[in-house]
Amino acid sequence: MKKRNSFRLITVLVLILSLLIAGCSSSKSGSTSEDGGLEGKTVKVLLSAGGVGQFNAWKARSEAFTKKTGIKVEFIETPYENLLEDITSDGIASGGAYDLVVHLDTMGPSITPFLEPLDEYVKRDHFNTDRWPSALLDLSTFDDKLYSLPVRGHVQMLFYRKDIFDKLGLSVPTTWEELETVSKEITNKTDLYGIVPYYGAGNNGQNLPIWASYLWSNGGDIFDDEMKPIFNSPEGIEATQRYLDFLVTDKVAPPGSVTFGEQDSRTFFKQGKAAMWLGWWWVYSEFNDKEASAEDVAGNVQFASVPGWEGKGSQANVATFPLAMMKGSKNKDAAWEVLKWIAEPEEELDIVLKTVKKESPSAEQSTVITQTENLRNEELNELTDGFYNVAADNFENAKTLPNIKEWPRIADIISGAISKMATGEPVEPALNDAAKRVEKLLDKAGYYE
Repeated sequence: MKKRNSFRLITVLVLILSLLIAGCSSSKSGSTSEDGGLEGKTVKVLLSAGGVGQFNAWKARSEAFTKKTGIKVEFIETPYENLLEDITSDGIASGGAYDLVVHLDTMGPSITPFLEPLDEYVKRDHFNTDRWPSALLDLSTFDDKLYSLPVRGHVQMLFYRKDIFDKLGLSVPTTWEELETVSKEITNKTDLYGIVPYYGAGNNGQNLPIWASYLWSNGGDIFDDEMKPIFNSPEGIEATQRYLDFLVTDKVAPPGSVTFGEQDSRTFFKQGKAAMWLGWWWVYSEFNDKEASAEDVAGNVQFASVPGWEGKGSQANVATFPLAMMKGSKNKDAAWEVLKWIAEPEEELDIVLKTVKKESPSAEQSTVITQTENLRNEELNELTDGFYNVAADNFENAKTLPNIKEWPRIADIISGAISKMATGEPVEPALNDAAKRVEKLLDKAGYYE
C-alpha cells in the first residue's frame, strides 16, 4: 500500500511540475497556450479580396504552420467594399464568425469596440512591438491600447524616370523647390509632363497624403493639441498653394490631374506620359513590370525619398492594413498564435527575399516589409539597389493622418476642398470654410466640452 501511495504521489508531483514548466515558458509561434489545448483549433481570418500578394503568401504558407502547431487556419475573403460592414456585423453580434480581421487603418477607430486589445498577450509572451516604426504602431493604437499588428503597411516614395533624368542631366530632387525646377525642365524639353499628381476627391481621401506631406514638411499640421483645425494656418495656406501650383501655376501636371484618383495617375505614369510620380511604395514593381507598363517605362523607373521643404526636412505619409483579433472570437489563444506567426520577422523577410530572388511560386510572392530590421537587411538591399533602406528612411520620418473615428468624414471635407481648389477656387477661403466645417463636426462629437 505504501508503494502504491508513493507512486501516486510521485505521479502527481511530476504532473504539477510539468504544468508549471508549461505555464512559465514564454509562448512563441508554434507553441500552444498554457493549457496545451490549441491543437485542432481552427482560426478564421477575414481578408480583403483582390489577390493581394502578401495575403496569398500567408495562405500558401499556412499549411506548414498547421503541421508545426496543429492549429488550422481558414482564410475568408470579402470584397473591400464589404469589409467594414462584415467586421461591424460580426462585432455587433459577437458571433465569432471571424477570429482575425484585416482592415484599413482608417477603419480602426470605428471598429475598436469589436476588437480585442493585444496588450496582455504582448506582455505575457514578451512580444517585441518595437520591431515596427512608431508611425505604423500609432495606427494600431487607440486610447493607449494596442488593437492590431501592422503586418501590412505602405510609405510614400518618389518615383522617377531614370532615362529621362540621364538624358537631361538632372539630379534627383530632395526639396520641393528642386522638384518644381526639375518638373518645369522636363515639361519644357520633352513631350512628357514633369509629374502626375492626383487632386480628385473621394476614395477615402486619396488626394490627402501628398497634400499632408507638403503641410507637415512646412511645419503645419491638421489639428492642434486641443483638436482645433489648423490646416488653414499661414503654413497650411502656403503648403496647399504650393501643392496646387503643379497644376494651376506651373502647368507641369496634366490637366486631367484635376479629377485623377491615385489609380488614374498611376496609369498615366505607366503609359509613359509623365516623368515623376509621388505615392505609395508598392507600385515600384508594377512600374517596372513589362506587362503592366509601357516599353519605355518598364526597367527605367527609380526611387527616392519624399522631398522636403527647404530647410525644414521631409515628412512622408504612411498607411496600414493591420491584422486584429475580434473580441467575439472563441479561439483567442489560437488566434494569437496565428497573429504571431504572420508577424514573425523571419517569415516576413523570407517571403520577400524569395520573391526578389524569383525563387518562390506566384502564390507566395510579396514585396511588403514593415519591420525595421528587415527593411535594413543587407542582403535584401543589395538585391534591390537599396530600395528598402530608402523606404526605411521614409518610414522613420513619417507622420500619420489623425487616428480618430471621425476622420473619414473629415477627410471627405478636406478632400473635397482640395478638389475645388484644383479647379480654381481660391486657397485661403476654401481652407477656412473646410476648417469651420471640421470644427463644427468635432464640436458636435463632443471634442470641446
